Amino acid sequence: MNKEELLEEFKKYPDEMTSSERMTAYLSGEKVDHLPYDLFDVPQLLTEASGYSIRQYYDDFDIFVKMIKLAEKEFGLSGASFSLTLRQMGAAMGSKLEYPEHGIDFVKEHILKDGYDWEKLIDVDPKDNYILSPHLEKAKRLKREHPEIGFSSGLKGPMSVASAVRPIEKILRDLRKDPENVKKLLDIIVENNLRWVKAWTEEFGPSTMAIADPVTCADILSPKQFEEFSLPAITKMINGIYKITGNKAILHICGHSASIWPHLRDLPLLAFSVDNCEDLNECKRVLGDKMLIIGNVPPVDILRLGSVDDVIENVKSCIEKAGDSPQGYIVCSGCDVPFGTPLENLKAYVYAVRKYGKGAIKGKIPEGIK
Repeated sequence: MNKEELLEEFKKYPDEMTSSERMTAYLSGEKVDHLPYDLFDVPQLLTEASGYSIRQYYDDFDIFVKMIKLAEKEFGLSGASFSLTLRQMGAAMGSKLEYPEHGIDFVKEHILKDGYDWEKLIDVDPKDNYILSPHLEKAKRLKREHPEIGFSSGLKGPMSVASAVRPIEKILRDLRKDPENVKKLLDIIVENNLRWVKAWTEEFGPSTMAIADPVTCADILSPKQFEEFSLPAITKMINGIYKITGNKAILHICGHSASIWPHLRDLPLLAFSVDNCEDLNECKRVLGDKMLIIGNVPPVDILRLGSVDDVIENVKSCIEKAGDSPQGYIVCSGCDVPFGTPLENLKAYVYAVRKYGKGAIKGKIPEGIK
């Protein structure tokens, strides 16, 4: 299918519900126009495609709003995300970040690079912190000036934040040689993360928090290291979020995570977002009776480098695998959609969800597949 044919076909599958209406009805077991779907970080991709820089997306409120609205208009992706980036909590605790004009931020200097000097760490107050308070103020401005735009927040898991406070290679060494200090650092991070959740909830009311924890994956931590260090910390964090908000969180782990899944079954999680390197059928088998499954269209091999037909076939395949997951399924990219992804591939993605996810009911294969 070429671009012109895609655009003609796309017109045959208009939305019949808003994303909020669709999700509410779907989770209630009602039939919806098509499966819910999402894509990671599309507004940032559109920023670059529109001739702006990522720095402008973060610094210029009007450009930020423009890209949020463009993502909804073109791809039906509604709402703004105020999730903390992989390194923002680390910066709030004292690490120094570099913000390039194009591309994502990176740690210029870790606050604990030379050892566990606890007095160096900033005592994080989200409402009075040079990294976090502007984030809250930006969300308040969006609510005030554009009440029609919904928004949400999220944060990064303890091990991932730790890598923004102390270099990852030193963290991994410390797991063997200085385990107690690693555990102390993770406890501090969990406390700071929960302060963010509390501050957000006080300002905007209870919401569903999204957690991403790439450093906790099986490609970095051994099963024993995960069970000793990451699992207690992330369990405390997930339980804390549920206690503060009354809502179950969403968890995304980049990379391989199958060995971790059994540990997640009894945590208060609304959904697990699985990377494309894992098998969607197996994830459904292990976790599908407990929580929503989200994923896992390959962002690089398919969305960035594939053809329109590749995208359509992969989305269809994902729906065939997980469309009948007992607690529901949300189509999504396996991880962040990379810069340079062709916009027609994103259009093909949405088209495929609307076509093959048509007539969806939680726990059943959608009518579009039959």
